[in-house]
Amino acid sequence: MTEYHNPQQDPGSEKRLLLVLFISFIGIALMQFLFKSPPPPPQKPESSQQQQASPQPSPTPTPAVSPAAKPVAKKKPGAPSGKAPNVPIKQASAITETVVENKLYRITFSNRGALVTSWILKEYKNDQGKPLDLVNSVTAPVVGYPLSLFSYDKELQTKLNESLYVPSAVGVQAAVGAQDAPFSLSFDYSDGDTTSHKSFKFGQSYVLTIETSVTNKGQTVQAYPSWPGGFGNQTALPSYTATRIDWQQNDNITRQAAQSGGFLSSKKWVVDGLTASGPFQWAATVDPYFTAAFMPASPKDVALVTLHKVIDIPRNLEKPNDSEKDKASVLGLAMGNVDGRTNEQIFVGPKAVDILETVHAPGGSDLHGILDFGFFGFISKPLFLWLKWTHQHMINNWGWAIAFLTLIITVALLPLRISSMKSALKMQKIQPQIKAINEKYKRYGITDPRRAQMQQEMSALYKREGVNPLGGCLPLLLQMPFLFAFYSMLGNAIELRQANWLWVHDLAQPDPLHILPIAIAITMFVTQKSSPQAGMDPAQQKMFAFMTPLMMGVISWNVAAGLGIYWGLSNILSWIQQMAINRTEFGKQVRKAAERRATRKK
Repeated sequence: MTEYHNPQQDPGSEKRLLLVLFISFIGIALMQFLFKSPPPPPQKPESSQQQQASPQPSPTPTPAVSPAAKPVAKKKPGAPSGKAPNVPIKQASAITETVVENKLYRITFSNRGALVTSWILKEYKNDQGKPLDLVNSVTAPVVGYPLSLFSYDKELQTKLNESLYVPSAVGVQAAVGAQDAPFSLSFDYSDGDTTSHKSFKFGQSYVLTIETSVTNKGQTVQAYPSWPGGFGNQTALPSYTATRIDWQQNDNITRQAAQSGGFLSSKKWVVDGLTASGPFQWAATVDPYFTAAFMPASPKDVALVTLHKVIDIPRNLEKPNDSEKDKASVLGLAMGNVDGRTNEQIFVGPKAVDILETVHAPGGSDLHGILDFGFFGFISKPLFLWLKWTHQHMINNWGWAIAFLTLIITVALLPLRISSMKSALKMQKIQPQIKAINEKYKRYGITDPRRAQMQQEMSALYKREGVNPLGGCLPLLLQMPFLFAFYSMLGNAIELRQANWLWVHDLAQPDPLHILPIAIAITMFVTQKSSPQAGMDPAQQKMFAFMTPLMMGVISWNVAAGLGIYWGLSNILSWIQQMAINRTEFGKQVRKAAERRATRKK
């Protein structure tokens, strides 16, 4: 069965592997054409199946995959096997719904396909302030509903997901009310040839237990529970591009976006219908704030099927038929036991640290790996936990809590900033000596040995005046990880979703009035004007004084408002510190010397 390679591992081998697979495919096709043979007998469960039913073609190019054993099945889906056993007919006569709820969710099942048509999270709201339904009303009718069955035989898949099952309980709120968890619900269907069984167990958490089995003409076939793609909080194109499929194999976590690479590495796509072999501790489809994660009871015996469809989504959800359309990648997955009888759990809920760490897969690991705090995760995660503690125990507003953390971080970095500012002032003070040395040696080429004497004189000057040439840059570079850490943290903190602060109604989204980006640009301009620009040509200094703040304003235009609070307040505090340094006796001396030099040039 095919597997994904880690995108960081030996990209050259993928091309060689594709060439081998292509040659093998041509050879097999020629042999089948020249030497036709009767269909092979059914294989034993412990033997490897050589070729499954072909999955649907992918809407995007296929990345290189490594050959591995295909999942073991009792029989190819839909293959004839003689006379089927006498199975009683089980079919419902009408469409019914069953509602199950606890304090966290309210799930509506339809007996048509025994799948979920609504999955409401009671503690979260959508953009209109109503309870959030994780079933995407735009994508689900196109790609499929949650907990529908994936099959390599598409005709069988259609039958399984459109037939009327017989439920063990029927409950529509207007009639007999919702079923309260803990509760068990099962669905059965049979038309004499095909038999399908689904059962679900509900508790008081976000986790459900799923058991499924499907037989066709007396043979067990592979039909896996799936979350075909999309969440109800996805209302615009950027929310679709932020989705991924993540999975954990042993201690390794792989994260795959719909499309990645293409700059310094080859492009990668999530391929629709691609099967990867276990073991898997869990596999999940995720967006920035919610996830649906499958956790198999037997990690080594499962297969993961990635799902990827490109569909049209309306730009205006209020007028879906009249508005313009965008192309969006919708990711999903199916997971089940390769012998056809699946027993697994599924977590459907928020990507909150305290919740994910309490959910343990049968293999033993929890789901905290679904949260991706990025390259600076060693800063982002403690920063978030600190922010959360501040919100819970000190300041009951996420925006002001971010402002308080910014103040603390700025104070902690104050020695570095003071060192940077003093170094810049010293560099400005010795600019006449540096200019004199440059003039002395400017007639010599770069390769001239006398250039070494120039460097020696420069080093002696720096040592005599106590100046570190890198002293002005290094402290600033040490502050950059905190900016990236804040950015990564805000992209994963569901607690900041729809959190209010002054005029901002969602700290996880861009400032709707763009006041924060404008403030970032202005404060950066003011700070640069008050900072010494050692060794820079006046014309260049003027250009950078305007271009750099403008560029930062453009970059921050669409960042999360929470990050804008940190960025803008940090600039203000830096300006205050710079003004304080400028008012010291040393700062006054340096500025006076700079003014005298400027006057002489005129």
